[in-house]
Amino acid sequence: MRARTSATFKLSKRTKTMLALMKFKNDQDRHAFKNAMIDAQLAASIVPRSEKRDRNAPRSQGTSYVTNDTGTASTSA
Repeated sequence: MRARTSATFKLSKRTKTMLALMKFKNDQDRHAFKNAMIDAQLAASIVPRSEKRDRNAPRSQGTSYVTNDTGTASTSA
């Protein structure tokens, strides 16, 4: 399935430069390459949804640091 571009879609500058400088055998190859680059750019812009967090669940405090006798922090318990 091919993602659709909107009226505000902007092809990246790097892709435009590649299209201008690469030599293609015919226009069909050029269009196929351009469409592949558009698909890649659209796929890279999709952000996966994160799971909803239960607000009542306890949160982890990250790395548990323990203070040594000298007053420095340590990750080992």
